[in-house]
Amino acid sequence: MAYEKTDVSISKSQEGIRRLVYSHKGTGVSFISRPPREGFEAMVTINDLAYHIRIMATCRTVPKPGYKFTASGIEQEERRVWRVLYWHIKAMFEAADSGVIDIRDVIMPYVVTRDGRTLSEHIIPQMEETMSIEPGRLLAAVNK
Repeated sequence: MAYEKTDVSISKSQEGIRRLVYSHKGTGVSFISRPPREGFEAMVTINDLAYHIRIMATCRTVPKPGYKFTASGIEQEERRVWRVLYWHIKAMFEAADSGVIDIRDVIMPYVVTRDGRTLSEHIIPQMEETMSIEPGRLLAAVNK
């Protein structure tokens, strides 16, 4: 599994995320810890429009066979998750910066709607049904 043995501190990964967001017209970042979930929210400006995004990841709560979750094991798992979050957002911004993918396409699943849920949180529970809908009716079906 990726970054299992990382020595990079949580604070260093979070600072890296903060720098990435601010260097891409971000106007604020807050970090979230709701065990077993870790993540962040940010305001990102694209074409003079502010987008509120939230990216969350889940820490393993069940240890791998032969591995005990001690206090240090939990911290290691949190370091792993924060490192993954850092590299994920870095890759998203690099894809957009290179012109290969529009930044709105990259952040779309993470955009927070008025009800406090991300677009992804709205769509995933209905994904199977959504895949069979005519494209013109797609947004109406998501807003059920």
